[in-house]
Amino acid sequence: MRTLTAIFLLTILFGCSNRKSKEDKVSNNDNLEHTNNFEISAIDGKLPLRLNELNLKDKNNSVQLNDGVNSKIEETVKDYAKDFEFYDSTQTYKDTYINTIRLYDSLYTIYLVLLKHYPTDEVNSRALFYDNQKKEFVDNVFDFNLWVLYDFEHGKLIPTKLKTDFEITTPEIEIVDFNKDGVNDFKFVSLWHNGTFNAIHTTILTVKNNKVNTLYFDEKPIGNDELLQERK
Repeated sequence: MRTLTAIFLLTILFGCSNRKSKEDKVSNNDNLEHTNNFEISAIDGKLPLRLNELNLKDKNNSVQLNDGVNSKIEETVKDYAKDFEFYDSTQTYKDTYINTIRLYDSLYTIYLVLLKHYPTDEVNSRALFYDNQKKEFVDNVFDFNLWVLYDFEHGKLIPTKLKTDFEITTPEIEIVDFNKDGVNDFKFVSLWHNGTFNAIHTTILTVKNNKVNTLYFDEKPIGNDELLQERK
């Protein structure tokens, strides 16, 4: 009788221990999944866009995007990360992604995906164009290099010394009607620098036949004489 009782008690204890072990395993897996989760954040911006005027941490400007938009942004981050090693790492995606700025216009919404390059942490971005009527993204994206204009420090976009020294105050993105046809086009302005040469790059884009097309590009040298004098 005592033997049967002992066996019964051991069976109960073993069952409780096994169930607790399974519960702990599920809990640990949930915690690991939460830790490794690659979350897409986004905020609303306005056109014309001046990035130095935008607070990336402003919760009042944060927006919830639908699954389709989130998926496209995540795909963009992963595609960008393929340019360097460990592109299939969740931590790499977290380290690469800064934020997304949603810029609404009547026909198209721009999702500007802000990115950090590895291992330099240079600021880059990719502009995704979303057709508001068709409810879908256009086929191609626009690489918009920002590293000469901005650094990313402590969660903020900080104007670089070159941007400050050259007193560049023009918007990074604004709406124009380049062809005077009543259709909005998009003007992107960035700064190019290769150590000895600086130039303002102006690109005007339009969307036609579900593709982003370049209507105009201009390279305007800036401050190069002063830079050469400093190096003498």
